[in-house]
Amino acid sequence: MTRDKGRSGISLVTYLIVAAVAATLGFGLHHLWNRIEDRTAPNPTFNEKSASATIVGQQRPEFTLPDLNGQSFSIDRWDGKVILINFWATWCPPCRKEIPTFIQTLEKYGDRGFQIVGIAIDEPKLVAEFVQNLGANYPQLIASTQSSELSKRYGNHYGALPYSILIDRKSTIRFTKAGELSRDELESLI
Repeated sequence: MTRDKGRSGISLVTYLIVAAVAATLGFGLHHLWNRIEDRTAPNPTFNEKSASATIVGQQRPEFTLPDLNGQSFSIDRWDGKVILINFWATWCPPCRKEIPTFIQTLEKYGDRGFQIVGIAIDEPKLVAEFVQNLGANYPQLIASTQSSELSKRYGNHYGALPYSILIDRKSTIRFTKAGELSRDELESLI
């Protein structure tokens, strides 16, 4: 019986040592994880207006991207029009939700010099299928490899989707928005 008490005393000490090591490791990993999140997460005081304010009032950056058929288009093709550039993806629910609004808005204002240009961050085949099913009436450019850099040049420093930019007839950026753009908001802008 004394022998059993000795073993249980040893196993209790072993258990306490293992528990202490596990707790220390757990605390250390938790602390390390929080430090990594602090460096990689967007600033918790992020304000879309302040993040994009640096680009509003500036001339739009130049770019050339392929459309769904592989033909290259430069943004200057639409100079002289009011342009809404919309970064989006087929897998993004708010992106999918706002596209019918864009279709209807372009039908209403297109003959007055309004143009929408979609910049899809997705596979061309998926984009083609999606826009065909919706009957999208505006150009879709593909930015799969350049999307992050181009989006940042237009003020989207956090890679938000959808992300919209309104450019006036003189190629000056007048408005940016991360997130879904409502019909009322879009119509009030144009």
